Amino acid sequence: MKKFLRNSILFFNLLAILGLLMSYLSVKISPASWWVAAFFGLAFPYFLLLNLLFIVLWLFTKTRFAILSLLAIAVGYTHLSHYIQLTGKQSTEEGLVVCSYNVKNFYGDMRSKKSDVAANVLTHLQSKKADVICLQEFRPSGQNSFTKRPTKGKLPDPKKLKYVHTSKTGSLVNYSSFPIIYKEEVHFEASANMILISDLKTPTDTLRLFNCHLESYRFTDAEIQSLDSISFKEQEETYRKVRYTGSKLKKAFIKRTEQAETLHQLIAASPHEVIVCGDFNDTPISYTYATVAQGLKDAFVGSGVGIGNTYLGKLPSFRIDYILHSPNYQSYNFKVDRVNYSDHYPISCTLIKSDQ
Repeated sequence: MKKFLRNSILFFNLLAILGLLMSYLSVKISPASWWVAAFFGLAFPYFLLLNLLFIVLWLFTKTRFAILSLLAIAVGYTHLSHYIQLTGKQSTEEGLVVCSYNVKNFYGDMRSKKSDVAANVLTHLQSKKADVICLQEFRPSGQNSFTKRPTKGKLPDPKKLKYVHTSKTGSLVNYSSFPIIYKEEVHFEASANMILISDLKTPTDTLRLFNCHLESYRFTDAEIQSLDSISFKEQEETYRKVRYTGSKLKKAFIKRTEQAETLHQLIAASPHEVIVCGDFNDTPISYTYATVAQGLKDAFVGSGVGIGNTYLGKLPSFRIDYILHSPNYQSYNFKVDRVNYSDHYPISCTLIKSDQ
């Protein structure tokens, strides 16, 4: 009986290891080819936790079996660093301060007036003293905090940040304290999501800024609550919910794949150093992130500390908002501000050119 129990635990441990290894592979497998791989990437934190639990369990029984999960975790150490950083990197040196924030159209927690939420968001943005601000899910109509500015076209801020670009058909907006020498917007087919491209003339460089919002899962609050109520006693209803959820995940995975590949091509074609800000709606262990981040540095990995989660909605809290940049720049002072004005947290960092 004891041997059977040990072998059973070992079997489930091997399944957890397989799941963890599959999550590593998900960054290489396009969801357009096999969408299930993306699900393994999404579940990475859970497979990691399971393997840690098995390590603890084996340490009290068969110590040598703990090596299996240890090796599996070690193989994906670089992926782990995209989820958690133990030491940040700080600098008081002057640099380019960048802030990115999905403001959820100022809906907040649905109990506050949109105008009050907008005022809170504006106050927070002013406190950042940023040189560049990228906002997603931004519709300023009716929000006096953003639309009634003392100087037309400027954010009420010590640096007098100007509108770079906003789209009538999308919901992105950029602000910059630097002159704008080029603007473009890219719309995705059959989607409200898009990319804003802006060339900024800084005192030392010309930078191409990408502000993007990639495809979300589009789960409503009612659908999320429905998932919470899944019961194995009602097998037919449970099967229906699982199939419906899988269908939504599949569509989002595939659409984001196409959007991420488009974004990567635009980044690769840039004649200037780049900064990429936005809500990718995907985790660091995903084909989306791996595709967009090719050849770029992640500001959180470079100078963040802690877990770095940026989503605080009803679905599991993951890091889905990013600031990426060209390798010629170094990131410092990365911060996730834990303010509850949206279902996302704002992120910011200071970028300093390496040869300065």
